[in-house]
Amino acid sequence: MTDTTTSEDTWFYTQGGDRKGPVPADKLRELLAAQRIDGETLIWRQGQSAWQPLRTTEIGAQLSDVPPPIDASHVNDGWVWALAFAPIVYLFVEVAIINYRDSHPANGTFYEAFLAPLIWLIPLVANATLCLVDAEQLKRAGYSSGWMTLFALLLAPVYLFLRAQRLRQTPTYGFVWVASFIVCIVLRVM
Repeated sequence: MTDTTTSEDTWFYTQGGDRKGPVPADKLRELLAAQRIDGETLIWRQGQSAWQPLRTTEIGAQLSDVPPPIDASHVNDGWVWALAFAPIVYLFVEVAIINYRDSHPANGTFYEAFLAPLIWLIPLVANATLCLVDAEQLKRAGYSSGWMTLFALLLAPVYLFLRAQRLRQTPTYGFVWVASFIVCIVLRVM
């Protein structure tokens, strides 16, 4: 939906950095009820001078009982910074497991059955846990978003960049994750 025609009853909204619309006000209310958009979603219609958060418009009246999200500067970023440096921690775990294998060659079946899967299982579970704990923290701060939880489970770096976008922050922790990952690849090759 990228029609540029407008009327007083049609609105445009932003989602993922894209302009969507025009849509009737009832459609915005449906999206709001389904939590596909929220009070911080920027909306615009003909006659307005600029985009504004949905919560500041008449459509945002149904949000009157819900306080706005707390300021992003007050959201604890500790979990995402732990996640950003996690690839380096996983490298140390992998080195420890490989050193155990090399120092205990008689336990080859133990290594193959129990320790080898830990090399990929620990990062998978730890990334998902860190992301989910942070996503729950964001939900309590008023930044609820179901699609972010999906990325929290599947792709940690995508979650970091989406989180930064959602909180309107510079995605420094996403770049640190990418750099940590590259450093780990280089160290594995050496």
